[in-house]
This record gives sequence, structure tokens and C-alpha cells, in this order.
Amino acid sequence: MHTDRLEEYLETILYLITKNQSPAKTKQIAEELNVSPPSVTEMIKKLHSMGFVEYKPYQGVELTTKGAEEAIRVKRKHQVLETFLAEVLDFDRKEAHREACELEHAVSDSVLEKLYDFLGNPEYCPDGHPINIDKSNLQREEGFIPLDEMKEGSSGTIARVTLPRETKERLTSLGILTGEGIEVRRKQKQGCISVMVVGSEIALGRDIAKKIFITPKGKNA
Repeated sequence: MHTDRLEEYLETILYLITKNQSPAKTKQIAEELNVSPPSVTEMIKKLHSMGFVEYKPYQGVELTTKGAEEAIRVKRKHQVLETFLAEVLDFDRKEAHREACELEHAVSDSVLEKLYDFLGNPEYCPDGHPINIDKSNLQREEGFIPLDEMKEGSSGTIARVTLPRETKERLTSLGILTGEGIEVRRKQKQGCISVMVVGSEIALGRDIAKKIFITPKGKNA
């Protein structure tokens, strides 16, 4: 069984490779994990000896097939746990993320799969990222943000809607679907958000808005 620290390194390397679409640098790993570069170098040597990574001086760290599979397994645990904490136990996103970081190393794969089934096999985690990643195609994560975090007057393009099918169908009939432009008109004190989409202004509750992800104007999806 791999140690918690080893899993954290693999997950961090996966995150950096996915984010930057290039090998993870020692300095980047050190900054993400808040450790010293020599500590990173020591762990990279250990991961290399175990067949999880390849390291090229002055280029960075790449995951081997074995390393990518393990990193994705750990990340998937985190995402399923985060979804359970947010959707079932009503943790906010930051709390769910923090608690999932602690739990992901303790939960067995069999328990994880039962949780995933209990949740209804969701496609996306609370942050809008896919739970089941294609091991052969690690794409850059989109620069989107939840609609409820956008400011009044800001606009963008709808990137993803992570709501139950019935709710998604209702929203689609109102023009809220992937690829459509959207503008935040007003954010009301009671939590409702008024948005302009396909020429009509509609009001959305915060619980719905936080599961609609937007690529802000000026950014690529």
C-alpha cells in the first residue's frame, strides 16, 4: 500500500501536467506541496525507482503509464468523496475539498465504488471537472468558474452544467446550455441571480447557479 505522501505527490504531478500540458517542474511541485526542493528531489527518485515517474534533468517529471493510472485513481477518490461531502452532507466547496484531501488516503477502493453508486454515478465533481478521466487523453482543465461566483455585469460562455437530468432539461428549455453566452445582470441578497441568456432575463437560485460553470469572456475554454 502506498503512503499518503506518495499519493499526494502523484496527484500533484498529475495536476501540474494537466494544468500546464508539460512536464512538472521540481520547483512547481515544491510550491504546490509547500516542501523544499531537496525533499521533492528525494521523493522523485523514490517514485522513479517504483516505476511511477520518469525524470529528465532541466525538463521535468512525467508520469509513466503506471504512475498516471495511480494518480488518476487517487484523484478520482478525491472527487467522489468531495461530491459526497458537498451533495449529501452539504459541505461548501472549500470544506468538501479540504476534508476529501484527508479522507482520500483512508477510503478503500471498494467503499469508494459503493459511494459512487450511491451518488448515482455522477459525471462531474462539485468543481465541474469530470470524475472519470480518460487515461490516454489527459486534457488541460478548463478555466471556468461557477456562475454564483461571477460579478454583476460580467459575462462569458456556458461551459458545463452539473445538475440532475430533469433540471438540465428545464434549463435547456430556457436557453441555458453548453456554448451559449450568458451575462450576470443582478445578484440579489436572498441568493437569486438574474442572468441574460438568448435574449431573455431569468432568475436562478444559488443552489442551481453554483452548478453552472462559465468560461469568462476573454478566456478560452
